[in-house]
Formats: sequence, C-alpha cells, structure tokens
Amino acid sequence: MGFLLFFAFLMLGLFWKRFYSLLIFLLFIRLGSLLAQIQNPPPLLPDLYLSQESWIQLEVKEVFNPSEKFQKYKARILSADSLPVSNQQVLLYWKKENPPLFTKDKVWLKTKLQPLPKPLNPYQFDYGKYLKRQKIQYVCFQKDEFYIETNSSHWQHKLSYFKKSIYQDLVKSGYTKNSADIIAAMLLGDRAEMDEEIVDNYRKTGVVHVLSISGLHIMIVYTIFYLLLFPIRYLKKGKHIRIIVSLTLIWSYVILVGFQPPVLRSALMILIYQITVLFNRKPNVYHTLALSAIILLLFHTNYLFDVGFQLSYSAIFFIVFFHPVYQKIFRPKTKFARNCIGFLGTCISAQLGTFPIATYYFHQTTGLFLAGNLVMVFASNLMIAGGMISIGLNCFNLEFPFWISIFNGLIQFCNDYMEWLSQFDLLIFEGISFSVMETFWILGIIILFKFVLETKNFKYIFPFLSCIFLFQIQRYAQNQKLDKKKEIVVFHQTKNTIIGVRKNSHLSIYIRNLEDTVRIHRYILQPYIIRERIKTWNYFPLETPSDSVLKSKIVVIQDNSLLNELELKHLPEIIIDGSNYPNFELENSAKVWRTHQSGAKVIPLP
Repeated sequence: MGFLLFFAFLMLGLFWKRFYSLLIFLLFIRLGSLLAQIQNPPPLLPDLYLSQESWIQLEVKEVFNPSEKFQKYKARILSADSLPVSNQQVLLYWKKENPPLFTKDKVWLKTKLQPLPKPLNPYQFDYGKYLKRQKIQYVCFQKDEFYIETNSSHWQHKLSYFKKSIYQDLVKSGYTKNSADIIAAMLLGDRAEMDEEIVDNYRKTGVVHVLSISGLHIMIVYTIFYLLLFPIRYLKKGKHIRIIVSLTLIWSYVILVGFQPPVLRSALMILIYQITVLFNRKPNVYHTLALSAIILLLFHTNYLFDVGFQLSYSAIFFIVFFHPVYQKIFRPKTKFARNCIGFLGTCISAQLGTFPIATYYFHQTTGLFLAGNLVMVFASNLMIAGGMISIGLNCFNLEFPFWISIFNGLIQFCNDYMEWLSQFDLLIFEGISFSVMETFWILGIIILFKFVLETKNFKYIFPFLSCIFLFQIQRYAQNQKLDKKKEIVVFHQTKNTIIGVRKNSHLSIYIRNLEDTVRIHRYILQPYIIRERIKTWNYFPLETPSDSVLKSKIVVIQDNSLLNELELKHLPEIIIDGSNYPNFELENSAKVWRTHQSGAKVIPLP
C-alpha cells in the first residue's frame, strides 16, 4: 500500500510543483511523530521477564552481523510464558554452533530478557541507542533449551535461505572463501563471514564502500541490466520499454537483498531520475537527491541518524556540487583526458564531502583514496559482473573450473593490492577528533571553497578565510582546555581493573591483567584517548593490595575483597569495579559506585 502511495505522489509531483512543499510538510509531521515515539516509547514488559527466565516465542525479522561467539538476529516477541506480546522486538544472540535461523523462522527458547546495554566507558559507542533506533527494546541470549519452527513457505524465508545457500554452494563449487565473501558482500549485502583483516585493509585505503552494497554497486548492476537489454531499443517505443524493464529488474534485486537501506536509497534515486526521462523532463540531480531523501525519511525517519545515509547523500551531493569547478578549471581536448579529469574530480569531491562526517564518526581518514579508487572502482565493475555470472552459473548447477580460477585470481589480486597499499602508514591518519561544531565549520569551509575556486570573488574569499580562522580559534581553545585537564578514571572491564591517571595530555594506564592489552586499548581506552585528545600514554601493571585500598580517600574494591566496618566508616566513596561479581555487596557501606551499573568513574583532580 505504501509503495502504491509513493507512486501516486511521484506522478502527482511531476505535474504539480507545489508537491515538494507538501512533501516537506509531511516530512516535518513524520519527524514530529518520531520525536513523540522517542519521548513516549511503547510500554515495556513487566519486570518479571527481566528478573527470571521464561519461555519466549520469537519470530526472526532480520539478520545482523555476528559477534565472535554468536549469530545475531532482530526478532519480534510473539509471546512470553504463553501470554501474547505486541510491539516488542529483541536482539537475539544465537550460538554459532546451532543451526542458522532465517527470516520468518519462529523459535521458542527459555531465556531472560535483558534491557538494552549502556556505554560503560567514556565515549564508548552507544550500542543500546543504536538498537533503540532499530526499534529494538530488549536483548536476550540463547542458552540450552530451544525449539525452531521453520516457515519455509513464506517468501521472505525463501529469499533468506536462498542467499545463504548461494554462499555455501559457491564455496563447494571451488570458489575461495574470500571470493564467496566478496560476492556475498557486494551483491547480497551480507558481510557476516568476511575476514576482519581484509575489511580493515579496505578501510585504511578509503575504499571500504566497495565491500558493501552502495550507490556505486546499484548503478553498476543497473547499467549491466540496461546494456543487456540493448536489443529492445529497436522495438516501437523501445527506449521507454528498456528503461521500464531495467527498473523492474533493479527493484526485483532490491527485494532479493531485503530492502537494505543502501540499496533502497540508490534504487530510489535511479527510479526518480529515470521517471523524469520517461516523461521527457530535464533531470535535476539536486531535485532527485532531495526527493529521494524526503520519501525515505517519510517512511523510515530513523534513517536520518544512520551514518550510511549521511555519507551516501553527502558524497553524491558534493560530487555534483564540485563537478562544474574542475570542468571549468581543466579543459582537456581529448575524450580520454576528460574522462581522467572526471574520474579524479569525482574521487576528490566524494572524499571532501564525506571527510567531515567520516572523521567525526570513525576518527580517521586516508591519503590513499586515489590510489585505492584508481584500481578498485574499475575492478568493482569486473567483480560485480563476475559475481553475477558466478551466481547465475551456480543457480543452474554449471561449473567451469577455468572461470572459477579467473574469478578467484581477480579477488586475490584486489585483496593483495589493498594489503600492499595499506602498508603505507604515513598516509593513514588515525585518532582524529572533531566536535559537532567543528564538523559544521569544516562543511562550511568546503562549501565556500567551491565558490572561491569557481568565481574568485572577494565576497566568497572573506567568509571562507573567516570560517578557517574561527575553526582554528575554537580548535585552539578546546585544545588548551583539554591540555590542562587532570583526572583519575576507573574504567569498567569485566574480570579486570583498569585505572587511568590523566595529567594534562598524558595518560598513565594501570591494568591488573595485561594479557589482552590490544583489545582493551581498542574498545575501552581508544575512544577516551581520541576524544580527550591524549597525546601520549603508557601502560603499567597494577599490583593488587591485600585489602584493596588505594591509599587515598577513595577505595577501589577488586576481586570481591571485603573491608571491615572501621575502614568503611571513614571513606566518602567506594568504587566496585568490573573485577567483582555484579551482585557483590558490602555491609554498612558508604556511598558506592558500581561500574557495571553506572559506568566508569571520573574523579577530577585539583
């Protein structure tokens, strides 16, 4: 029904200019309703289901990327202890050794529902907030008792099973795991099995977008469909028929991959653009971008907070925004030279447009993006076309060892090239920290930079230089403030004690168990180091005193140690860190701070 309404609105918009105002009005209404949902969430289940185990019936809705030990699924709660439940969803952690679940499968399991996780360390990724935006209210872990009811007749289950079987059949046919991973990631939107080291190499070189379905991939797939339908153009009204059939195929592909947001965004932009062509209207990329974004936000307002949504639209906007600049500055005479300038301009424009957003969220950028894209943009055409051929051969049970070896060689070459390129560490810039305000200043500088290059008019040069100056002033003031900061931070980690002593821009880190320092640094300490702009840090072993008292006014309890009543009486605050059991209690205790409940404790120093 929503899809038919969309088409009705779109047709109306082609003949009624005021339609855009109507859409914007509806968008604000939708944003208001989202705000109301956030402020007034649906009623939660009784605390009984959070305090003890009960039989929960779930229906799988979506497959999430797995963790080290668990497969993860978004599921709808159908009942709890045989009582029906409505409007409640859960993230299910499913043991990897169990049979996989597919969309629309129903599963009964005895488990305890848990509230959404909170970030327990400074600047840690708020996974609970992310899940809440996915309309998930609880988390649960599968234990020993469970029962699966397969809904094999439902089309969503068939598609989910089909995608999984493609991956398994490709590996059985002789494709390497890396080749099957690439096909699953680029064509089916499933990056669950991919090697993290390979993903990291692509990320460092600025081409990680190749490993997920993006606008580039959908455009390549659409172009392949369009080229294959070339003979149709000789029919009566063949041009229009060719476009309609190509659109039908690309939207069938959207259904196959499960309406994933990147696919939906790109297919929607192609649809709007081609409909203007069908109606003999002059296409306008800005209008296409705006209309597609508004329509998506009308139906899925939470996309506004999705990093992929922000990066995708920012990249396309700035590619179009800067296009006239390098076309005006460089005027090559040959077609080959124009294509080279266009390719380089597109890469640089996309990098400029995504730089503020990417560094704000991921705290890194790379100078290798040109070298990476120079190979991978062209290689991705071969990878996608080759992947489509491989899937087609697999569906018809056709095996050609020569073709398999060629495709495996292509994937191996791309992975080896990315691994080699990622070794140029001097061009990989990590640990970058921008505040929200600084991010907006950078966006303003980039936008004004375009007008300075294009017009060379003083009325743009002055605000451009002013934005740079104000950015530097704010950056300097923030750095000065952080450089004078002194504090002690008792971080939270299960079965361990981590204490950071910060003096200006240096951090001394005391850890009781130093066995997993790399993981501790990456997931616990690095967010704090980056956001607080720590310049240097050192690790030291923490020797646990027998009575767990750090000779100060504050006590950090470790390993469930007990203090006598006399010691407790004179202490203003006690910190029970992650090395203790969650239910560890102190009798007659003074003020207690539990890191597993309240998170890390930050103690300012004079």
